[in-house]
Amino acid sequence: MIDELSGRIALVTGAAGGGIGQAIATRLAADGATVVVTDSHARRVVDVAEAIAADHGGRAVAKQLDVGDRDQIVEVAGWVRDELGPITMLVNNAAYNIMGSIFDYDPADWDRVLAVNLSGPWMLSKLAMTQMRDAGLPGVILNVSTYAPDVGGAGIEAPYAVSKGGLGVLTRSCAHEGGPYGIRVNTLSMGMVTGTRFIDALHPDMKEAELARAPLGRLVDVADVVEAASFLLSDRCPTMTGETVNVAAGIHMRY
Repeated sequence: MIDELSGRIALVTGAAGGGIGQAIATRLAADGATVVVTDSHARRVVDVAEAIAADHGGRAVAKQLDVGDRDQIVEVAGWVRDELGPITMLVNNAAYNIMGSIFDYDPADWDRVLAVNLSGPWMLSKLAMTQMRDAGLPGVILNVSTYAPDVGGAGIEAPYAVSKGGLGVLTRSCAHEGGPYGIRVNTLSMGMVTGTRFIDALHPDMKEAELARAPLGRLVDVADVVEAASFLLSDRCPTMTGETVNVAAGIHMRY
């Protein structure tokens, strides 16, 4: 909906990888928000922000951000507040996953997964909610997650599943504390999403097994996720907070 989000300042993490984050950032700009495109890849984040700005009235800026680096989070959040205004929309999309057995998983990899997938979103949420509260503005946070916690990591991705399980708890905690200030916080959960590099380029072999579990007889693609994200981030659902919305073609019901 054009200009539905006019005047909003949205920060989206992991937004320059050609997948879900980039697609959500593009949609938010199309809907009228000023979008801070963040990603850890310096050149790519600039290219993506410039492309979004060219297509949508200049409503996108680039900031390099490693969500696993707390000092960078503080710097970027402060820059947004000082240069653009308080963050009123936050999409915690950036994620990191290294698969492996619990018996030989590297502790450094465990720490990195938790830092990017859970500690980073916590810090970003803390800072964004503080900006919303102090400015007296309502706001919305969307945590991008997965049904992996429901299957216990399927034996090869325990740290990822643990981090995303914690993200669901963070959603509910922030929803409780943010509610009195008009701040809504929800989780958008999914499984395999086609149109992403992880599936199309790295793990195309997983599609057949996932499709066999889908009651709808189809897989989820990026466009499906973007539509759900657009709804949850808009004013069209003013009483939804602390919720988990599954966009998984019904596959989450199989577990």
